[in-house]
Amino acid sequence: MIRVSVFSAALAISLISGCASTPEGLDAIQDRASREAVSTARSGATLINEAERLANDAQAQETYRFAPAMTLSAADSLEDARTAQKKGRADDEVREYALTAAATYRKALDHTLLARETLAPSLAHLEVLNRINSDEYYPSEYRTIEGDLGDIIETLERTGAPASTNQTQRQLLLDMHELEVRTVGFVELQQTRNRITAMRDAGAPKLIPDSFSTATLALASAEDLISKTPRATAEIASQRAAAITATDHAQVILSMVNEILSVDKDNAEALVLRIERWLYNIAVALKYPDIRHLPMDEQSRQLSEEIEDVIQR
Repeated sequence: MIRVSVFSAALAISLISGCASTPEGLDAIQDRASREAVSTARSGATLINEAERLANDAQAQETYRFAPAMTLSAADSLEDARTAQKKGRADDEVREYALTAAATYRKALDHTLLARETLAPSLAHLEVLNRINSDEYYPSEYRTIEGDLGDIIETLERTGAPASTNQTQRQLLLDMHELEVRTVGFVELQQTRNRITAMRDAGAPKLIPDSFSTATLALASAEDLISKTPRATAEIASQRAAAITATDHAQVILSMVNEILSVDKDNAEALVLRIERWLYNIAVALKYPDIRHLPMDEQSRQLSEEIEDVIQR
């Protein structure tokens, strides 16, 4: 079951302030209750008990979320019945209020089933947004979605016609998808985005065009996947890892390029010897003869062949 959210409270406030339209059929319920109150053999106390049981059922089925106007109207009628009984009013008046409350709760329960079925796609998507904590990352957008869902619920309650919500629900699902994509993208890729932005600001597109392009393309591929299938967890993890690796590589290359560009004739040899030392450390670990007199590409070739031999032994 999804958590109770802001749109429930918003609907309640709207109803209390009188902004929502009366659902279809409530006037007819009151008319029938007025007639039945005169003819029924059941007492006001019995009918109050029945309405209270239905009120408990309504609470359990969350009619306050899916039929808020009906639920509020039923609660008002039940309270009127209790008040009339306490004040010793005529039992037919108590019966009328209690019958109205019971019938309205039944209508709210029936409508809640209809609303859950009609809004199943939106409710399921809201669960997803809650699970990934979209409300924490993008609170304004999340509140807008909840408000739009609340408007759809109010329209459906007022009209009782599922078709009245088709267009607005389609748009709501698109907005939910966009928020889901933004949330997943932020959680999975924001650090990589920030690093690429920092490298761009540091001149990476000109200094390391190939490495920087590889990193940006890897990020774009991950973002494209998320935009299309934000719930493809395994695939997203793989693309995210590729983007991080490409960004790490670009960062290393950018640092080395900047170091090279900062070298002058007085410390150029020290830089070359330091790079040569990296290959020599591998040779020492392999107990390979000293080949530092060879060009570095040849050193690399011989050491890689030695490593292959070691692996195959």
